[in-house]
Amino acid sequence: MTRKNKLITASVIFLLSALLFFGMTMPFRVWLEAAEITEMRPVTALTPVLGLIFGLPAAIGCAVGNIVADLISGYELSYALLNGAQQIFYGLLAYVLWRRLNKEHDGSEFCLDSISRLLKLFLVMAVTAAVNVLVSAIINHVYSVADLITINSLYTFVNVFDSGIVFGCPLLIIGHLLQRKLYNISHGKKEKVVVFSLNERMIINAIITGLGICVMIGASVYITEKIGTDENAIGLWGRIYLFQTIALNLYFALSMGFMWFSERKISRPVEQLAQVARGYYTEHSEGGEKERLLNVCRQYESENTEVGTLARSYIAMMKDIDGYIENLRKATAEKERINAELSLASDIQAHMLPCIFPPFPDRQEFDIFATMTPAKEVGGDFYDFFMTDESHIAVVIADVSGKGVPAALFMVIAKTLIKNYAQTGMEPAEVFTIVNRTLCDGNDAGLFVTAWMGVLDLKSGKLTYVNAGHNPPMLRQKDGDFEYLKSPAGFVLAGLETIKYKQKELFLSEGDKLLLYTDGITEATDKENALYGEERLSAFMNAHKSLAPDEMLKGIKTDIDAFVGEAPQFDDMTMLMLDYLKKMEV
Repeated sequence: MTRKNKLITASVIFLLSALLFFGMTMPFRVWLEAAEITEMRPVTALTPVLGLIFGLPAAIGCAVGNIVADLISGYELSYALLNGAQQIFYGLLAYVLWRRLNKEHDGSEFCLDSISRLLKLFLVMAVTAAVNVLVSAIINHVYSVADLITINSLYTFVNVFDSGIVFGCPLLIIGHLLQRKLYNISHGKKEKVVVFSLNERMIINAIITGLGICVMIGASVYITEKIGTDENAIGLWGRIYLFQTIALNLYFALSMGFMWFSERKISRPVEQLAQVARGYYTEHSEGGEKERLLNVCRQYESENTEVGTLARSYIAMMKDIDGYIENLRKATAEKERINAELSLASDIQAHMLPCIFPPFPDRQEFDIFATMTPAKEVGGDFYDFFMTDESHIAVVIADVSGKGVPAALFMVIAKTLIKNYAQTGMEPAEVFTIVNRTLCDGNDAGLFVTAWMGVLDLKSGKLTYVNAGHNPPMLRQKDGDFEYLKSPAGFVLAGLETIKYKQKELFLSEGDKLLLYTDGITEATDKENALYGEERLSAFMNAHKSLAPDEMLKGIKTDIDAFVGEAPQFDDMTMLMLDYLKKMEV
């Protein structure tokens, strides 16, 4: 806190203390004109209470309020000044005594969170009351206001003591909140200031109950004594005050015993267990701190009370949470390991597919481009293209049933088999027939593959192709539109071992284009579960039919993404496009 802020705070405390002291003094002097009665007013305890909390500014404020009240009441200036000095003295006395008894200086010294703190307040108020009685007796005797020791001396003592307790407890609690707030501001802390602890609420309730008892006893004595007696006001109010004092101090004694028992058996255990609950989730990972929190619960574990039940539940809960966190840690580590392996598998799969474009930069007869976007880390789709000899290029696209690692492994086997047999010079139908038998052998998982394969003779333009249950490709011949290459599809690979596949032929002209794709393209869905479909694909292709293969495939993917929006991708998306530019020279 800056010096300017400290000065402003001290000024506010001074002003409020002066106004509060003056405001509590004058009503007693106006309503009760007897000099002896004016010494039995609650304001007498205001100075030590405010001084105890706020120190010199509050003590000076109370002194100024007292001086002004004395002057208005007709007392001599010297008498008023002596009374003002007295206020400063025992206001600072309470301040010094309290800090000697409480070593904290962060605002927590005002926290009445235990019986020991409350006993310290009782001690400070008793010492302050005794000093007040002694100093007041000397001043009053010097100015011949009263004898040195009178019955009013006893009244003044219990007045300061009892009023100090009645006012001191709630003001200390409020002062604790204010001091804690100022301390946090000055030290740049942003933590919230706790409103009231359980013990503080018990103390406040005890004070309120005590005041209620005092009011009822005072009213009862007043009514009883007033009826049928003409005794002067001083005697009447003296007895009322005496009865109230006896009742209040007896109540304090009984309350202290009850609160000591409650603190030991209820409030302190509950607050400690509440701190365990608050701290465990943020600090349980530290071994030493976790053991400390467990020890807090263990000290109440053996009690056959609700607190004991709560402590045992906390211990069981912490053990369960530790076990859960350990299992979660292992599961997370395992998941991270699997994700790392899947990421590696995805990289391996991606590098198994041709990914360098243009793949044959020295060939002028064709242009080719392909993409594969898996729905998971690894996919079951694949494409492939390779030269079977100097004048023939094979293109393959396939979709393995299922997703994830099993489909990816099956994909690797199918791709390898197709390429190996095709590069021996076999016809596409023969390749699929042999690959089908091989995949059926030991296929206990029941996986299957839809596939389409074509071999293009670059010299003649003859395209020999075979379809194993796959989506029909799209073909654009000469200057026409893209159309689906409809033909009866054979059975899927790895579905039936005895299947013999049949192939078909057609001739491509220079400038013809062939698009291969998997069902992840046409079956992409938006948030309304509407399919992208063959019609949208055909419309896009024909609207952009002059694009090169790489631009075409990127455009299709962009159009699908715009259609799908934020809907999740459920299937792999794979495309391959072959552009037959010119015939190979013989």
